[in-house]
Amino acid sequence: MEKETVAKNKERFIALCKEHIRREGMDKLLAYLENSDFFTAPSSASFHLNEEGGLCLHSINVFETAVKLYQHIALPAIQNGTSPFTEEIPMESIAIASLLHDLCKVKFYHPTERWKKDESGRWVSYPGYELKDEFPFGHGEKSCLMISWYMRLKPEEMLAIRWHMGMFDMAENGTSQRYAYYAATDKCALVNIIQAADMLASKLMEKTTIY
Repeated sequence: MEKETVAKNKERFIALCKEHIRREGMDKLLAYLENSDFFTAPSSASFHLNEEGGLCLHSINVFETAVKLYQHIALPAIQNGTSPFTEEIPMESIAIASLLHDLCKVKFYHPTERWKKDESGRWVSYPGYELKDEFPFGHGEKSCLMISWYMRLKPEEMLAIRWHMGMFDMAENGTSQRYAYYAATDKCALVNIIQAADMLASKLMEKTTIY
Protein backbone atom coordinates (compact mmCIF):
# COMPACT_ATOMS: atom_id res chain seq x y z
CA MET A 1 0.00 0.00 0.00
CA GLU A 2 1.34 3.42 -0.95
CA LYS A 3 2.44 5.73 1.87
CA GLU A 4 -0.10 8.33 0.73
CA THR A 5 -2.90 5.78 0.96
CA VAL A 6 -1.80 4.70 4.43
CA ALA A 7 -1.83 8.35 5.54
CA LYS A 8 -5.30 8.97 4.04
CA ASN A 9 -6.71 5.87 5.73
CA LYS A 10 -5.29 7.04 9.04
CA GLU A 11 -7.01 10.40 8.62
CA ARG A 12 -10.26 8.64 7.68
CA PHE A 13 -10.13 6.33 10.70
CA ILE A 14 -9.50 9.18 13.14
CA ALA A 15 -12.26 11.27 11.55
CA LEU A 16 -14.75 8.39 11.88
CA CYS A 17 -13.85 7.90 15.53
CA LYS A 18 -14.26 11.59 16.30
CA GLU A 19 -17.53 11.83 14.38
CA HIS A 20 -19.28 8.80 15.86
CA ILE A 21 -17.61 8.06 19.22
CA ARG A 22 -18.07 10.70 21.91
CA ARG A 23 -17.38 8.46 24.89
CA GLU A 24 -15.01 9.56 27.62
CA GLY A 25 -11.55 8.15 27.06
CA MET A 26 -11.68 7.96 23.26
CA ASP A 27 -9.10 10.73 22.99
CA LYS A 28 -6.70 8.73 25.16
CA LEU A 29 -7.30 5.62 23.07
CA LEU A 30 -6.53 7.53 19.87
CA ALA A 31 -3.34 8.84 21.48
CA TYR A 32 -2.35 5.25 22.26
CA LEU A 33 -3.01 4.18 18.68
CA GLU A 34 -0.99 7.14 17.40
CA ASN A 35 2.03 5.86 19.31
CA SER A 36 1.52 2.22 18.25
CA ASP A 37 1.77 0.43 14.90
CA PHE A 38 -2.01 0.35 14.39
CA PHE A 39 -1.97 2.60 11.32
CA THR A 40 0.92 0.82 9.59
CA ALA A 41 0.37 -2.81 10.67
CA PRO A 42 -1.05 -5.43 8.28
CA SER A 43 -4.45 -6.98 8.86
CA SER A 44 -2.93 -10.45 8.64
CA ALA A 45 0.40 -12.11 7.92
CA SER A 46 -0.66 -14.27 4.99
CA PHE A 47 -4.31 -13.54 4.23
CA HIS A 48 -6.46 -10.42 3.71
CA LEU A 49 -4.62 -7.08 3.50
CA ASN A 50 -1.27 -8.60 4.48
CA GLU A 51 0.47 -5.33 3.75
CA GLU A 52 1.43 -2.08 5.41
CA GLY A 53 -1.66 -0.19 6.54
CA GLY A 54 -3.91 -3.22 6.19
CA LEU A 55 -5.19 -3.20 9.77
CA CYS A 56 -6.46 0.37 9.61
CA LEU A 57 -8.10 -0.14 6.20
CA HIS A 58 -9.75 -3.38 7.36
CA SER A 59 -11.19 -1.58 10.38
CA ILE A 60 -12.66 1.10 8.12
CA ASN A 61 -14.06 -1.54 5.76
CA VAL A 62 -15.75 -3.38 8.62
CA PHE A 63 -17.29 -0.12 9.88
CA GLU A 64 -18.66 0.85 6.47
CA THR A 65 -20.01 -2.67 5.88
CA ALA A 66 -21.58 -2.83 9.35
CA VAL A 67 -23.36 0.50 8.76
CA LYS A 68 -24.81 -0.78 5.47
CA LEU A 69 -25.92 -4.06 7.06
CA TYR A 70 -27.61 -2.20 9.88
CA GLN A 71 -29.29 0.53 7.82
CA HIS A 72 -30.45 -1.67 4.94
CA ILE A 73 -31.10 -5.04 6.60
CA ALA A 74 -31.23 -5.03 10.40
CA LEU A 75 -32.94 -1.70 11.08
CA PRO A 76 -35.85 -2.19 8.63
CA ALA A 77 -36.47 -5.65 10.13
CA ILE A 78 -36.41 -4.23 13.65
CA GLN A 79 -38.76 -1.40 12.72
CA ASN A 80 -41.31 -3.57 10.89
CA GLY A 81 -41.32 -6.23 13.59
CA THR A 82 -39.95 -9.16 11.58
CA SER A 83 -36.66 -9.29 13.52
CA PRO A 84 -36.29 -11.20 16.79
CA PHE A 85 -34.58 -8.05 18.07
CA THR A 86 -36.63 -5.02 19.06
CA GLU A 87 -34.11 -2.35 20.11
CA GLU A 88 -32.36 -0.10 17.63
CA ILE A 89 -28.55 0.08 17.85
CA PRO A 90 -26.81 3.42 18.49
CA MET A 91 -24.36 4.43 15.76
CA GLU A 92 -21.74 4.94 18.46
CA SER A 93 -21.93 1.26 19.40
CA ILE A 94 -21.59 0.19 15.77
CA ALA A 95 -18.57 2.48 15.37
CA ILE A 96 -16.88 1.23 18.54
CA ALA A 97 -17.42 -2.45 17.79
CA SER A 98 -16.34 -2.22 14.15
CA LEU A 99 -13.51 0.32 14.20
CA LEU A 100 -11.89 -1.16 17.30
CA HIS A 101 -12.65 -4.89 16.97
CA ASP A 102 -9.07 -5.82 15.96
CA LEU A 103 -7.09 -3.80 18.48
CA CYS A 104 -5.62 -7.12 19.57
CA LYS A 105 -3.39 -6.95 16.47
CA VAL A 106 -1.47 -3.92 17.72
CA LYS A 107 2.22 -4.86 18.13
CA PHE A 108 1.35 -8.34 16.86
CA TYR A 109 2.80 -8.46 13.32
CA HIS A 110 6.49 -7.70 12.92
CA PRO A 111 8.24 -7.13 9.55
CA THR A 112 10.68 -9.86 8.59
CA GLU A 113 12.52 -11.20 5.57
CA ARG A 114 11.08 -14.37 4.07
CA TRP A 115 12.37 -16.68 1.38
CA LYS A 116 10.87 -18.70 -1.46
CA LYS A 117 12.02 -20.34 -4.68
CA ASP A 118 11.39 -18.48 -7.93
CA GLU A 119 10.42 -20.06 -11.25
CA SER A 120 14.06 -21.03 -11.82
CA GLY A 121 14.34 -22.77 -8.47
CA ARG A 122 16.52 -20.06 -6.96
CA TRP A 123 15.91 -18.80 -3.46
CA VAL A 124 14.74 -15.17 -3.39
CA SER A 125 13.75 -12.99 -0.46
CA TYR A 126 10.50 -11.09 -0.06
CA PRO A 127 9.00 -8.90 2.68
CA GLY A 128 6.72 -10.59 5.16
CA TYR A 129 5.55 -10.62 8.76
CA GLU A 130 6.09 -12.84 11.75
CA LEU A 131 3.81 -13.14 14.77
CA LYS A 132 5.06 -12.06 18.19
CA ASP A 133 2.29 -11.71 20.77
CA GLU A 134 3.59 -9.74 23.74
CA PHE A 135 0.38 -10.38 25.66
CA PRO A 136 -1.26 -13.67 24.53
CA PHE A 137 -4.75 -13.10 25.90
CA GLY A 138 -6.81 -14.33 22.97
CA HIS A 139 -8.34 -12.43 20.07
CA GLY A 140 -11.68 -10.68 20.58
CA GLU A 141 -11.34 -10.80 24.35
CA LYS A 142 -7.94 -9.12 24.09
CA SER A 143 -9.43 -6.29 22.03
CA CYS A 144 -12.12 -5.80 24.69
CA LEU A 145 -9.50 -5.65 27.40
CA MET A 146 -7.30 -3.16 25.53
CA ILE A 147 -10.23 -0.84 24.83
CA SER A 148 -11.31 -1.00 28.48
CA TRP A 149 -7.92 0.36 29.52
CA TYR A 150 -9.03 3.68 28.05
CA MET A 151 -12.83 3.80 27.95
CA ARG A 152 -15.86 1.93 29.21
CA LEU A 153 -17.63 -0.53 26.92
CA LYS A 154 -21.31 -1.40 26.98
CA PRO A 155 -22.13 -5.14 27.38
CA GLU A 156 -23.41 -5.45 23.81
CA GLU A 157 -20.22 -3.84 22.45
CA MET A 158 -18.11 -6.26 24.44
CA LEU A 159 -20.08 -9.24 23.11
CA ALA A 160 -19.80 -8.03 19.51
CA ILE A 161 -16.05 -7.51 19.74
CA ARG A 162 -15.45 -10.72 21.68
CA TRP A 163 -17.31 -12.90 19.16
CA HIS A 164 -16.57 -11.09 15.89
CA MET A 165 -14.64 -14.13 14.61
CA GLY A 166 -17.71 -16.32 14.97
CA MET A 167 -17.12 -20.02 14.41
CA PHE A 168 -13.54 -19.35 13.28
CA ASP A 169 -12.78 -18.85 16.96
CA MET A 170 -14.40 -22.15 17.94
CA ALA A 171 -12.08 -24.79 16.49
CA GLU A 172 -10.21 -25.63 19.69
CA ASN A 173 -12.87 -24.59 22.18
CA GLY A 174 -15.28 -26.87 24.01
CA THR A 175 -19.03 -26.99 24.38
CA SER A 176 -19.21 -24.16 26.91
CA GLN A 177 -17.52 -21.76 24.49
CA ARG A 178 -19.85 -22.74 21.66
CA TYR A 179 -22.84 -22.26 23.95
CA ALA A 180 -21.59 -18.81 24.93
CA TYR A 181 -21.14 -17.85 21.28
CA TYR A 182 -24.63 -18.98 20.25
CA ALA A 183 -26.13 -17.30 23.31
CA ALA A 184 -24.39 -14.04 22.36
CA THR A 185 -25.79 -14.16 18.81
CA ASP A 186 -29.31 -14.66 20.22
CA LYS A 187 -28.93 -11.94 22.82
CA CYS A 188 -27.41 -9.11 20.82
CA ALA A 189 -28.03 -7.98 17.23
CA LEU A 190 -24.71 -6.15 17.18
CA VAL A 191 -22.86 -9.47 17.51
CA ASN A 192 -24.35 -10.68 14.23
CA ILE A 193 -23.76 -7.40 12.41
CA ILE A 194 -20.08 -7.13 13.33
CA GLN A 195 -19.40 -10.80 12.63
CA ALA A 196 -21.04 -10.55 9.20
CA ALA A 197 -19.29 -7.26 8.40
CA ASP A 198 -15.91 -8.70 9.34
CA MET A 199 -16.46 -11.75 7.14
CA LEU A 200 -17.71 -9.74 4.16
CA ALA A 201 -14.88 -7.23 4.40
CA SER A 202 -12.11 -9.81 4.74
CA LYS A 203 -13.47 -12.23 2.11
CA LEU A 204 -15.05 -9.97 -0.52
CA MET A 205 -13.33 -6.59 -0.26
CA GLU A 206 -9.73 -7.27 0.68
CA LYS A 207 -7.07 -8.98 -1.41
CA THR A 208 -4.12 -11.07 -0.30
CA THR A 209 -0.77 -9.86 -1.60
CA ILE A 210 1.25 -12.64 -3.21
CA TYR A 211 4.95 -11.81 -3.03
